[in-house]
Amino acid sequence: MSNADPILQQIIHDQETAWNAGDGIAWASVFTEDADYVNVLGDVFQGRDEIARQHVFILGGPYKGSHIRITIRKITQPAPNIAVIETEYDLTRFNVLAPGIAPTTPGVLKSRMKYVALKDGDQWKFIAAQNTAIQPTWPSPSRP
Repeated sequence: MSNADPILQQIIHDQETAWNAGDGIAWASVFTEDADYVNVLGDVFQGRDEIARQHVFILGGPYKGSHIRITIRKITQPAPNIAVIETEYDLTRFNVLAPGIAPTTPGVLKSRMKYVALKDGDQWKFIAAQNTAIQPTWPSPSRP
């Protein structure tokens, strides 16, 4: 990640700040006009406007007052104008979770968000993102 464009790291930080401020418009502002976003339920939102509407709704309702911490796991740049950013989200202080989604541990929903970013001039924007919830650990047999 040391060779990754620092602007990519800043965009992720800005998303974390926007979420924690309850600002769905700012959270979605880093997506392209025609971006695809897949949420933890597998719902697909097309375009920055639809992504923003969804995040204004959840940050004003079920996730109002929630807090997110984003950790960047890895940034890969397969070409100078393309980046894949792998992150881990820790969501806390939520009021309710979506149907079928359970806290990973008590009071914490962990998820993995993968972004695909496109650089146009000096500006990076997300063209795609997918969020996958990390469900509670299934019991496994003891090892001898």
